[in-house]
Amino acid sequence: MRLFVIIQEFFINICIVIALVFMYLQFRWTKLLPAVSKQSSQWIDGLAGGILGIVLMYFSIQVTEQTIIDLRHLPVILILLYIGVQPALLSAVIIASGRLLYGINPSSMAAIALMVLLFIGYLWVYRKLHHRESPLKSSFQMLLWSNVVFSFIISMLVRDWETLQFIIPIYWLISFIGGMLASYLVHYLRRSHYLFKKYEEQSSIDFLTGLYNVREFDRLWNYSVKNAVEKEEALSLLAIDIDFFKHVNDTYGHAAGDEVLRQLGKILNDITRSFDIVSRNGGEEFTVILLDCSNESGRSKAEKIRQTVEKHAFSLPDGRKISITVSIGVSTYPDQVTSAGELLEKADELLYEAKHSGRNKVISA
Repeated sequence: MRLFVIIQEFFINICIVIALVFMYLQFRWTKLLPAVSKQSSQWIDGLAGGILGIVLMYFSIQVTEQTIIDLRHLPVILILLYIGVQPALLSAVIIASGRLLYGINPSSMAAIALMVLLFIGYLWVYRKLHHRESPLKSSFQMLLWSNVVFSFIISMLVRDWETLQFIIPIYWLISFIGGMLASYLVHYLRRSHYLFKKYEEQSSIDFLTGLYNVREFDRLWNYSVKNAVEKEEALSLLAIDIDFFKHVNDTYGHAAGDEVLRQLGKILNDITRSFDIVSRNGGEEFTVILLDCSNESGRSKAEKIRQTVEKHAFSLPDGRKISITVSIGVSTYPDQVTSAGELLEKADELLYEAKHSGRNKVISA
């Protein structure tokens, strides 16, 4: 019966670790990281790890009147492996200090010594093995150290061999199972989060130029229009098209055409402001959303783009250089249209006019 109770209590510890780590990581990625600096988030991580350790102590197993055991070392391992040394040190200090809440006695002093020894060992593994081994292998090494040190400390505190002979093996087993499960969970969630962010980015970025794609343009365009109307700000849109781009592809090949598109994307990014929205909307068509920009300023920006493109020597993959030109239509709310929703249609009309009245020009009504 005593064995069953101990296993049950350890199982509760494992469930607490898994559940709280999962919930905290979701909070960290969706709420914390977008709101605070990296350094601040790491200190918060260390604090969270310390609090988790104290929670685990609350659900600890009473071995003797003064001695309790639990999996409080797991948050320190996870923080060290996946966040860094300083946050892990903060977690260790909080956990060691939190042990004093359960009384100041030889067992609490031993618990503090245990945490100090554990952290020293963890740090050695981290420094020596972490960059050469996977986090899961490093976790195993740290858990092995934890179990060895725990066995030594608990043997000093509990002199009852009958108790020790089933406490120590169970602790080793549960510590390894809980530790590896928690480490695998964090490893898996981090990788899943990375892939999700990567796919999310790829879904909004044009793979060739690194600019926003048409899907992301539509989303940002709707937001920009709404924002301009609500704040009563000017909003300008540049519709840009490369002149005779088919001739470039037919003459020099599609690889050359792709290189021209990449270099034009860079020119647009270099000329526009950091908060302007530059997109490739398909083929040789580009757009630039100029936030809080009058028609005069928009036309000036468009003319600068046109002149820069005209003077630029576009390098092709075979080493040759060619020149191209662009036609640009400029529309502005509320200077030219009374409804911001008409901007896109107006810009396309003006671009069409520029293309059919000689090309290599900027048209703004």
